[in-house]
Amino acid sequence: MMRTLATVIAVEQGSVTVSCQQQTSCGHCASRDNCGTGIVTKAIPGRAHQVTLATDKPLTIGEIVEIGLSEKSMLSSALLVYIVPLLFLVLGAVVGQWWFVDLAGTSELGVIITSMVSAAIGLLLARQYAKRLDGNSDYEPSLIRVLGQPLSSDKMINAASKDSE
Repeated sequence: MMRTLATVIAVEQGSVTVSCQQQTSCGHCASRDNCGTGIVTKAIPGRAHQVTLATDKPLTIGEIVEIGLSEKSMLSSALLVYIVPLLFLVLGAVVGQWWFVDLAGTSELGVIITSMVSAAIGLLLARQYAKRLDGNSDYEPSLIRVLGQPLSSDKMINAASKDSE
């Protein structure tokens, strides 16, 4: 299960809306200071996502909760979003190569157009299938546990920014 921390921003009867920061692994390696992507990751803060979860637990605004999503749903979503259009792109390139270059003896412009049209068809098919999965509870994050209110600055102990020498 993939887990992350989120903050409760709205509470309704039977559901709660939480906000969590988008996390990226980029910028955590040894070459992050020399890598252009690592520098951009530091300069631009992560995007906040809001998710509504069904729950019967009594929560208050500002509480920190842990939410999770199963690896199976994450991997199948990634497969749907990335692999299906890519396979259609490659299939379109193969068909275009066979049709336009091998049979007709024309330029590769037909191959490029066939590839792009096939990739667009793959994207549309992935979108249609994703709409069918929209109500499936296996593809929605779940509330794992409630961690409580965040610590305020007056309650923190040993919160010095640098170690004493």
